[in-house]
Amino acid sequence: MLGAVILAGGEGDRIGGDKPFTELGGKNLVSYVLEAASKVSDEIVVVVGADRVERFETLLPDVHVAVDIASGGGPLIGVYSGLRRLRSEYAVALPCDSPFISETVLRYLIGKAEGVDAAIPRWPNGYLEPLHSVYRASAALRECEEAMERGGSRIHSMIERLERTAYVPVEELRRFDPDLLTFFNINSVEDLERAEAILKLKGRKK
Repeated sequence: MLGAVILAGGEGDRIGGDKPFTELGGKNLVSYVLEAASKVSDEIVVVVGADRVERFETLLPDVHVAVDIASGGGPLIGVYSGLRRLRSEYAVALPCDSPFISETVLRYLIGKAEGVDAAIPRWPNGYLEPLHSVYRASAALRECEEAMERGGSRIHSMIERLERTAYVPVEELRRFDPDLLTFFNINSVEDLERAEAILKLKGRKK
């Protein structure tokens, strides 16, 4: 089995609303991510703050919602909160605000994760994409716990503890996603406007 953990704890202050339910092309942002995740996974958990569970359960009745055990604690705790609710051996971790995630990229990363503890995209400057990555659930859970016990608050404090990690150059992923739109996320009104333009362009190419 393969699972998916979608982090949806962001408030979206910079785009003037609840980020997961911000509309793009007639759909909310989290719906795009759920659609991508559903194509590659057997179970999906959306992690939210305790004060937002009811809204998510109402708006996403068919999705399993997990409470972030420390709301506002960042991706490390969010990933931990989601992984502990999964039964799968491996899980892909995704943000709620990346509407153009490529199914092919995800499948490639899943293949790269086989036999190791994680497959993590890495940019030429060394920057990692920990929320577009695949983790062996047992290893990530163990190292999340260890990192938190040692006072770590960044997801990198978990990643650096993993024994076997496949770092995947993002340039390798251009074969499947030439513009690397998988990693495009929405943090501002300007990002949202750019996403609308990308959608229109995609529509014209169909």
